[in-house]
Amino acid sequence: MKKHSSQPRASDSPPEGLETLTLGINAMGAQGDGVARVGDAAVHIPFTLAGEIVQADVAGAKGRLIAVDASSPERVEPVCRHFGVCGGCALQHWAATPYDAWKAGLVEAALAQARVRAPAVETLKTYPVASRRRAAFTARKDEGALRLGFNAARSHDLVDIEECPILLPRLAAALPHLRAGLKGAMADRGEAKIQVTAADNGLDVAIAGPRLASSARHALESELQAADAIRASWNGEALFINGVPRVGFGGARVSLPGGAFLQAVEACERDMAAFTVEALDAAGAGKGPVCDLFAGLGAFTFPVAARASVTAYEDNAAAVAALSAAAKETKGLKPVKAIRRDLFRSPLGFQELNAFAAAVVDPPREGAEAQARALAQSKIPAAVMLSCNPATFARDAAILAEGGFELTRLAAFDQFRYSAHVEVAALFRRPRTKKGRLSPALC
Repeated sequence: MKKHSSQPRASDSPPEGLETLTLGINAMGAQGDGVARVGDAAVHIPFTLAGEIVQADVAGAKGRLIAVDASSPERVEPVCRHFGVCGGCALQHWAATPYDAWKAGLVEAALAQARVRAPAVETLKTYPVASRRRAAFTARKDEGALRLGFNAARSHDLVDIEECPILLPRLAAALPHLRAGLKGAMADRGEAKIQVTAADNGLDVAIAGPRLASSARHALESELQAADAIRASWNGEALFINGVPRVGFGGARVSLPGGAFLQAVEACERDMAAFTVEALDAAGAGKGPVCDLFAGLGAFTFPVAARASVTAYEDNAAAVAALSAAAKETKGLKPVKAIRRDLFRSPLGFQELNAFAAAVVDPPREGAEAQARALAQSKIPAAVMLSCNPATFARDAAILAEGGFELTRLAAFDQFRYSAHVEVAALFRRPRTKKGRLSPALC
């Protein structure tokens, strides 16, 4: 078998209790690490695959790959030269078919652990490699040299990237311009954080860093405009605004507020919206009224509003304003109302929920435990829940199941390719016995 050597990482330093061991990888962990056994303890070793024999430095439950002595037939060549050093991707070395099965399995395992009865996950939706439309970079300048990139794996050390194949081509093409502009704008020993979003009509660039010298501003602006930036800011102050970045949701054109949440892959967002609309139709709730909880900018509000009236609840004031403005400008929609509300502190109560035919719920990674409890107490007949975290999704699904909901459709989407993240979408319906009482949905 071919032997593979791991790439050294700048952060590597021998921790206490370090041992160099030859180990067999038994399984893949939930974070994409290979899992070996040392006595009764599990050791997680990044960049390895089940069935491999590896050499690794081990300290406690963590290991660092030294070399692969016997490789898995599922091992493939990474698509990026920085893989194994850069912490942005964890699984470029794994063939597509077993990788896809593992991702769907993360969702199924989380539900099984929460004891929620569920159908099999539908075929995992996947997307082209170069499809990521937003990214967060770090830049550091030392002795006149600028490094721009991502943190090293499990480290705060910065990897200076020459390429990033997962980015949209127009976002990747901006990297040389960002590098050139920041090199002149930053002082030695300075650090900046750069958020770049590819809107439909240009890039939106937000930089946070030390004070920008007025003498460097013009050169930075020139490089950013050459990168096709339509709007740019430094520490919240506008560098230039050549137009308002816009994104499309179900026929609506929404202005993008600075710092607003946007799904990372546009095609994934469309697929999740299509799932939502189809699921509501299947539940007999496609004509509303519908409440959209944690609505953001309206990624699901507007597709649903093509068929049903929607009340969208969101805590971010700028997102609420952008959603409302787009709703007024878009023809052919059923009534859309946007309301600012912190659904963590003040979830919709069961009586408020009873006014709706269905709910769409798309919370952040921490899930929507309080809102799920109110849904469980309500009489609302259907809910579509979307999530980027199988663990909190399963917790909330168990709450809904305890309240009489049945999980009848389940899908997964690989929006963050080569990572352990997976998006989930599910339809929950209230089954009823012949007497009209709610049926239990836990196994």
